[in-house]
Amino acid sequence: MRRRTAGFTLLELLVVVAILGIAAAAVSLSVGSREGRLADEEMARLSALFRLAQNEAHVSGRTLVWEADLTGYRFRALDGEELQDSADGTLRARAWPFEVTRIDAAPIVFGREPLLVPAKLRIATAERELALTLDAFGNLVPVE
Repeated sequence: MRRRTAGFTLLELLVVVAILGIAAAAVSLSVGSREGRLADEEMARLSALFRLAQNEAHVSGRTLVWEADLTGYRFRALDGEELQDSADGTLRARAWPFEVTRIDAAPIVFGREPLLVPAKLRIATAERELALTLDAFGNLVPVE
């Protein structure tokens, strides 16, 4: 009788290589760009905050102003002629969760009117540039 030598068959090796390939693809897709995921999450948060600020200004009658710079953004209440940081915990000042290299965004005013003046925002990070439009209803929409 012939004795089988120790080792793996070609089919066994191909199965192992296929499994390793699938595992490597899953890891590379899940790792992705951390900054890209943070940017997407922050834009969703910013969109929700804009709708909240619009509702708050409409209901309370207070004018709120959104301002942004390279370090973060804040909502400020317009009291008379002065801007004061919002006392609302939800509309507090926030830092960007990623490094912002450039921002083109004029202050956005939320008033009693149910519709907003549309605005455009451009936020540049080290990896990409986000172009966003705020429509009259308070929705923040990415521009392709």
